[in-house]
Amino acid sequence: MGLLIPIRSLSPDSSNYPAGIHKGHPAGLPAVDPDLLPDNIKWNTTIFGVLGSMVIWQAQAKPILSIAVPTIQVQAAVNASEGKAATPGLSCPVPGISQAATLATVSNPERTVLHDDAPPTDTEVTTHANSDPVIDQSWLQNDDNQEAVTSTTWKAMTFTPATNHTIRGVRLALYGSSVGSITVSIRATSGGLPTGGDLCSGTLDGSQISGTFDGKVYDISLGAGTALTAGTVYAIVVRAASGTLNWRSSAAGYDRGNKCSSTNSGASWTADANRELLFQEFGDNSLDVPATPSPTAVGDGLYIGNSTPFDYVDVWVNQAGIGTYTITWKYYNGVSWLPLTLSSDGDRSNSWKRPGRHTIFFYRPVDWATTSILTYALYWVKAEVTAYTSQATQPILGRVWIGAY
Repeated sequence: MGLLIPIRSLSPDSSNYPAGIHKGHPAGLPAVDPDLLPDNIKWNTTIFGVLGSMVIWQAQAKPILSIAVPTIQVQAAVNASEGKAATPGLSCPVPGISQAATLATVSNPERTVLHDDAPPTDTEVTTHANSDPVIDQSWLQNDDNQEAVTSTTWKAMTFTPATNHTIRGVRLALYGSSVGSITVSIRATSGGLPTGGDLCSGTLDGSQISGTFDGKVYDISLGAGTALTAGTVYAIVVRAASGTLNWRSSAAGYDRGNKCSSTNSGASWTADANRELLFQEFGDNSLDVPATPSPTAVGDGLYIGNSTPFDYVDVWVNQAGIGTYTITWKYYNGVSWLPLTLSSDGDRSNSWKRPGRHTIFFYRPVDWATTSILTYALYWVKAEVTAYTSQATQPILGRVWIGAY
């Protein structure tokens, strides 16, 4: 299963930053927005690599008239001989005009809670589940053609990691109609060509991809993955059980690998230094969070809360769940947990069974109420296990976001 992301572009006339493949520009962001200049950026602030030089004059806050309450005090008089005499007196402080000051506390009110139905003490607050899988190598740009992949015609894209890491998945720009199961694997290379068996692999249901190219990409989980060594060349190898799969390609531009082809099911390979296949490889995440307990049961689930109401939840599924179970998204109305009304897209994660980044949009309930979980009184939603038969693989999340319109 995969994540679908259309190709997008940035515009200096809009602040929109839509999800999708951003092709980029050879001259960088200043070519997209000519206003990205040091003179337009606050002094000593760096935005997209541009160090600002502009000095900003900030207006003072609206003044407040502060009138202190009169108090009865003891006034002390001191004479030259150090003799002291105290007499009571009415002290009327002069009203003062002071600048209003508001201290904004920077905090992260979001909480992600892993819930093991009962007892409550088994609930684990995972406040650090806030980092994406590590993307080491990427070439998702400048596509102008595609390469056919079949059961015998295999394609591969070599890449060279910049850091030591465990690869956990890849993102590929694919399309095709009547395509069977797609297998994606990582192999070692020799002389720049794939060699040996699969170091790790994953599959994608070919019926889930678009029949024509529409700018979408798909995430394929590689399970436990394999350890990659910085500076060593590896290959992403793709083949289809049936039908013709198309893998989007571009002219040469990625300098740490290139396209390879095989016409005999991977028995031998040839390299093409003039073409690249669009890909992205992402690594392990030390802050992974289980989306369900292991073992799980009906009533278990994942709580996601915020100090104010929100409209959607973004999740990155590092490891897709495998099994027969159903997740239902719920909210608390002050009395009980009720199903949320999701948008027409529904649960894009398919009950955590689809790897990659997904957004679950819902209609904000008018009767949504706060409730306290582990002392956090927040607006909570719960991804609850409402049907369960088995779970062979526990779903693992890399990051959880919330968003409001």
